[in-house]
Amino acid sequence: MFDRKISTADIEEAVRQVYEDYRDQEVDGSVDPRLKDVDPKKFAIVAMLIDGTTFAVGDIGEASPLGSIAKVPLLTQLRIQREGCKDKNGKCLFARAKEPTEEKPENMPVSVHGIRLMSAIQPTGDPEGKWDIVISLVTVMMGEAPILNDDLYKSMTLTNQAADVENAMARSEFYLFDDAPLSIDLYTKLSAMQATPMQLAAMGATLAAMGRNPSTGQTVMDTMVAPKVIASMAVKGPHRKSLPWLIKSGIPSKSSFGGSMLGVMPGVMAIAAYSPLVDDDGVSIKAAKAISHIMKKLRLNTFAGENITIER
Repeated sequence: MFDRKISTADIEEAVRQVYEDYRDQEVDGSVDPRLKDVDPKKFAIVAMLIDGTTFAVGDIGEASPLGSIAKVPLLTQLRIQREGCKDKNGKCLFARAKEPTEEKPENMPVSVHGIRLMSAIQPTGDPEGKWDIVISLVTVMMGEAPILNDDLYKSMTLTNQAADVENAMARSEFYLFDDAPLSIDLYTKLSAMQATPMQLAAMGATLAAMGRNPSTGQTVMDTMVAPKVIASMAVKGPHRKSLPWLIKSGIPSKSSFGGSMLGVMPGVMAIAAYSPLVDDDGVSIKAAKAISHIMKKLRLNTFAGENITIER
């Protein structure tokens, strides 16, 4: 393990310089057709350190749907749940005995793995109780509650119905822990919740700080939970870009079709960026460039084996 020091001035300069580099850059992307009245020129970057120090530039109050970033609090809740459900032999009482034979339904308008995560949240068979657990965790991780885009939620629900998502999962024998319509509906609703880059940065910084929300000071989870969630973010990163993204940027991340992206550097900070222009995989072009460029400018990499100290 190598020791290295970075100043807050260096971080602030990196955030501001990268914002200036990409703010007016033309990119070959488009706003997701599910979104209405979105300004394609909006752009924001927020970096939040584990002590709560925050560097924010651009349209930081612009909210966008969580999309696949919704999997971050779901993974967190499942880890919290798993740590609390072990029997005397150390095994989780709700874990499956073995992996079932199944195929992932293809070309679905909603993430079937996200649906499975939602289905595994306790309590089972209680949509109100399950939703309360999830949204309460999201709120304490962000420091404030996200807002539902009701029109998007309704349109996504109609799209799911038209694609016959429930029966597609049944035909593939795709395993769920709870009722399929309930799980599909709640995951779709969570995906349509809107959060600002500042809220996303706080959620990511809570993981980077091993479970303590730096913006509120509240301890959200046991210190054993966050590393496992961050590892999951590394394995299942931005849509269809997990491996090349991790090699290029060195920071575990999740992205949303709405243009948001969240990266978490354990023990250091979280970086959230927003630009609604996405590529063919639904990943924000400018947000991805911004986060990767900040990491490069600061010479940071989750896997570099360095002990980073932030100096003022």
